[in-house]
Amino acid sequence: MTSKSHLNFSESLAEQFKATLNAKTDWTGISWQDMETAIGPNADKYRALWDRVTSTEKKGVFAHFSPCWTGIPFLGVSWAVSRRMYPLAAMLLLALLVLNLAFPGESGAARALGVAILVSFTHKNTYLRWMAHCIRRIDAQGLAGPERDAALREVGGLDQKSGWIAAGVLILVAVVFGVVFS
Repeated sequence: MTSKSHLNFSESLAEQFKATLNAKTDWTGISWQDMETAIGPNADKYRALWDRVTSTEKKGVFAHFSPCWTGIPFLGVSWAVSRRMYPLAAMLLLALLVLNLAFPGESGAARALGVAILVSFTHKNTYLRWMAHCIRRIDAQGLAGPERDAALREVGGLDQKSGWIAAGVLILVAVVFGVVFS
């Protein structure tokens, strides 16, 4: 059994936020097999996007944006938590809270919903970039063979339990906001 030490990199929170927001990822040295191992089940849903962002052909305006729908615009924070992208989850939660507090009432809720829908078009691309960052960190540790594969599976994959817990907490926060600020 492997330890969870691969998840605890000695990296500052600022570096993690920077990696999450990095729009121009260097894909050199990262193979689809590594991504597939890290993503886990349903990796095939990311393959078309992977081919698009790693293509050497001339790219248009939206190549780095690579819009794609995740199907869960209202649960972006819980999606990020379930994919172990905690810096993104924190940024999304902060943005939604700021919008709701800055624009009280229906205006804030509408703006937060708009942001949630817009951000949902970038989730898959952001996840691939985050996985590339994690793969580079694993490679920097010098892991190889089964130990490396185990580390890839630990940093990626889907943690549904955490995602559902996050969704429940968000619904509770929304209800509290609705009661307190109405």
